[in-house]
Amino acid sequence: MSLYNVIIRPFVKKMDLERASELGLKYFRFIGRIPLMRSLNRWMYGNKPKGLQRELFGLDFYNPIGLGAGLDKHCELYNDLNNLGFSFVEVGPLDSDGVRQACRNIRKDPPDDILAACIDRDYLTSFTLGYDFFDFFVLDFSSDPNTDILDSVLESRLTEQNYKPVILKLSGDTSSKDLERLTDFCLMNNIDGIELRSLEQVKKVHEYSSGKLPIIANCHIDTPLQASEALVAGASLVEIRTGLLREGPGIVQKTLDYLSKNRKTPKENGSTI
Repeated sequence: MSLYNVIIRPFVKKMDLERASELGLKYFRFIGRIPLMRSLNRWMYGNKPKGLQRELFGLDFYNPIGLGAGLDKHCELYNDLNNLGFSFVEVGPLDSDGVRQACRNIRKDPPDDILAACIDRDYLTSFTLGYDFFDFFVLDFSSDPNTDILDSVLESRLTEQNYKPVILKLSGDTSSKDLERLTDFCLMNNIDGIELRSLEQVKKVHEYSSGKLPIIANCHIDTPLQASEALVAGASLVEIRTGLLREGPGIVQKTLDYLSKNRKTPKENGSTI
């Protein structure tokens, strides 16, 4: 049992998500300052189970579990959090000032694994500033699903030597009609994937795209069963944030153990998890 389960978990289970995130972040920041704790966590939570690796967006993920944006908002603790067993960490959401600070942090402390930036404002400026520092970008269109904003971002990517994946993130209340419209847009405009906020959205987009559009499920996953359901519904990756806060760092290992023992096959495309 980790210190988190003893000290933090009893409190965060009763808090709203925002307050739980603040308390959890303080704990992870404190633990990260203890000498050798990073190496110890990486040894304890080094979750690279055989059979759960996957290649997406040209990147190699050693398991399908990532940490969603909203916890490491200022790109400060990505390595400490990644060492808990996540195959990638999504930081932010960031605007252009946030990306500038994130780049300064990354120069001082290069990422150990895959690092994604969630951008919710100043899309073009943020994208170009962070291009050399992040492995992929999640453009959060939760408040305004206007695809015209994407044109300049996609054009700027054409000028870069190295290709960086772009993922479109939608709100949980996106209508079925808009889901279809935005799925079509992604497929026709070289958007590498889509991040969705509910299991119903995952099922809808997976079926509508015939499994051709990779999906990251950001569905407030708290349990291994919920992670499995999202993958079976058609997600390629799942993000755990609330589960980390409510259940503690062991949630990643528990989820991967569950996935290894309970592999199922999506009906639509026959791929296994």
